[in-house]
Amino acid sequence: ARTAFQSMMASADSGNYDTVICWKVDRFGRNREESALFKGRLRRFGVKVLYAMEPIPEGSAGVLLEGMLESTAEWYSRQLSENVLRGMSDNANKCLYNGSHTLGYTNLPDGRIVIQPEEAALVRNIFQMYCSGLSAQAISNQLAARGIHTKYGNPYAPQSIIRIIGNDRYIGVYRWGSIEVPDGIPPIIDKAVFEEANRMKKKKSYSREYGVIDFLLTGKLFCGLCGSVMYGNSGTSKNGKRKYYYECSRRKKSKDCTKKMVKKDWIENTVIDFILDYVLSDDQIEKTAAAVMKLQAEEATVSPLGSMEAEYAEVLKQIDNINNAIAAGIWNASTSQKLKTLEDSAETLRFSINSLKYSQEQLLDHDRVIFFLHQFTKGDRNDPLLRRHIIETFVNSVYLWDDHIDVVTNNYENNERYKLECFPSKCSDNDIAGVPAVLHPNTKVTVFRIAI
Repeated sequence: ARTAFQSMMASADSGNYDTVICWKVDRFGRNREESALFKGRLRRFGVKVLYAMEPIPEGSAGVLLEGMLESTAEWYSRQLSENVLRGMSDNANKCLYNGSHTLGYTNLPDGRIVIQPEEAALVRNIFQMYCSGLSAQAISNQLAARGIHTKYGNPYAPQSIIRIIGNDRYIGVYRWGSIEVPDGIPPIIDKAVFEEANRMKKKKSYSREYGVIDFLLTGKLFCGLCGSVMYGNSGTSKNGKRKYYYECSRRKKSKDCTKKMVKKDWIENTVIDFILDYVLSDDQIEKTAAAVMKLQAEEATVSPLGSMEAEYAEVLKQIDNINNAIAAGIWNASTSQKLKTLEDSAETLRFSINSLKYSQEQLLDHDRVIFFLHQFTKGDRNDPLLRRHIIETFVNSVYLWDDHIDVVTNNYENNERYKLECFPSKCSDNDIAGVPAVLHPNTKVTVFRIAI
């Protein structure tokens, strides 16, 4: 509309029209200064301005009336803006809907923000794919291939995926302007998943921008001789070629450890090959899937759903009792307050029960676990994102001696240490001797020994 208005103003000197008819004074300009400027330009070209709903007489009286109407319209506009802003601030302090839609959420008639199950499932899927190592572009391509589009019918662009990953609304943070309320809305994503996804996002961004070498075993590789952390480092050979390696931090600082540096690619490839060829072998994947199913079943037995439903039924019973009392003519201020409190409690419980039921419906089944684990084995083991995801998912720690390596894996098998033959031609009995227990006092893991 403003484009057509500007076109009308630009052709005012053409003589094609001599009158502009406006609905009301407040529709001609955004404020008095703008109105005066435009009407002055029209007067110079002999064009009159008339108002359909506000007849204004000719002469000085008309000028005065028009000015008053403009002042009143401007004042009203400002008051309306301030009132709207004040109302939106009040809404924000109550964590109510303020006109900004976020994928995965919807709002109730009273303004409360609740989870939209279908959209929330998509958000969880996006986080799952990103945490599995897929890039924003790859996720965008997958969604497009599945026919999933935005509410405007457009495909999800990589930038949209990145914005979703970085939106802390998904862990329950309510934001509007300068107002921030943690746990102000129901979360869709677990905080640990959100933090992991954003750590990966930051790392990918940093690596792209600065070309940083990714030492995959940082924080997981320890010197077997002294127990110190081994850090990634680099140096330049005599021929000017850059070399990358891990070095014992104690040897570097105090020189009292004899552990030699090891090449970055060699140790990382050794660990990744072991995970892919043994820990992710078909029989081990089957054991892992069975253990996950058992863990989910155990968690289901301690679900609070039963107690919540019992509490909800009791609250509804109390509400019925009060309503019956009201019907019998018993009514006072305390009864009204009690009823309001019970109704609020019932709504909160109903929402919590539905949310818990929905989350339980999203539990992994055996085939999905098998499918998820097999995705690691089907990728290119030289792919940087896949390599990092393998290390972060399956490797608890690695202890490096001069003649062997102990790989400590995250173990689903009853969460206990146990013996397991691995690489028969290269490894010895899988005891835990030599692993500094002080570094992992509470970790229940599986230890594999690989001869070098």
